[in-house]
Amino acid sequence: MTRLFLPVLLGVALSCAASAAHSESAGIRAKQGPVDGTSMMSDEYIWREFVKFVRPYDKGRKSPVLFETWASDHDTFSDTPVWPSPDAEKKLQLSLQSTDGHGGLQPIDVACTQPPGAATGNFPPTACIAEETKRNKPQWDYITKNGLNTPAGRAKVFDTLNIQMPATAISVKGDWTPVEDLMKWLPRLDSREKVREAYYTNTSGGVEYALLSLHVSTKQNPNWVWGSFEHENNPGRCDFIGCADSFGAVKPVVDANLRDMNAGYGACAKTPVLLELFRQEGLDEVWTHYCMKATMTDYTTPGGRPFVLGNSVIEGIVGNGTVAASSCIGCHVYASFDASGKVAPAASNMLPYNPTGRPLEQPLLGSNKFDFMWGVITQGVK
Repeated sequence: MTRLFLPVLLGVALSCAASAAHSESAGIRAKQGPVDGTSMMSDEYIWREFVKFVRPYDKGRKSPVLFETWASDHDTFSDTPVWPSPDAEKKLQLSLQSTDGHGGLQPIDVACTQPPGAATGNFPPTACIAEETKRNKPQWDYITKNGLNTPAGRAKVFDTLNIQMPATAISVKGDWTPVEDLMKWLPRLDSREKVREAYYTNTSGGVEYALLSLHVSTKQNPNWVWGSFEHENNPGRCDFIGCADSFGAVKPVVDANLRDMNAGYGACAKTPVLLELFRQEGLDEVWTHYCMKATMTDYTTPGGRPFVLGNSVIEGIVGNGTVAASSCIGCHVYASFDASGKVAPAASNMLPYNPTGRPLEQPLLGSNKFDFMWGVITQGVK
């Protein structure tokens, strides 16, 4: 999901902004769809994956949770990719969604900066957001074993490899803010203890961060299955497009409050079946405060109307307000590389036009699709 004002392109994300630039009509909030190989719809499927990857890596310890032990972009797209040890120090980075992407992968541990869309969420001007993108072992193995972790490796297989990551591949993108900045944003959280009671926190570079939002993508379907989660306290959680969760929420649909943006939506009470999954996986109570925004499995409705899905933090604050014009699938389908092993301008130039709806063929001519994973752009554009 991309920022609307970027001159050339958005950086890496488990989501990209979209708009109606070439869509048939205005988009509507994404709806759940079937998940291949299961009898589940995507709301249930993504929740069941969520409770697995946020469970504690070690029982009896609140952190790290499983997805934090997976490989980052730095661990993956490198000449010397390394699967991290579970106790590796957490390393956050500048959100690539708040850059133009041409600088490639940004340095780590230097990176909590004011997001460009802070005003969209009434986010304090002195506060910052940092990010991480994590890929599970099946996805990391596929990328590294096929030499897809470098431009040279991708160039070598350009004409021979139809890139299809395994059905077990998962990516998770999280956006975090320092606890002190969260307390500035939401003054009712007037102590670290109150934050820790309601938020999952962890430390990076000696700073305690609170998790605000997550995007998830899983390769169970050919077009992947996409989901977005927000903390219930995010003021704009359901702004613009509303929220929908047919499996985990007692109130399955929350309409957007279009008259009073950033007014908040309160708690997202969980269904008994979801709470039982939390219990079975041994999740800390803080995870009950995270809410599903919606899930996505297709580009459009059967009639061709584009689906949209955006997050009030990841797109709204970091991405400068693109919540109502975001399409995970519509953006990520252009993730690709040409014979040089780098992203071709024809593909990257789609991003500032914020594609929604079904993909166009022309921008992908002469490129090999990277199976919806924009991590390929961390090593530059041709």
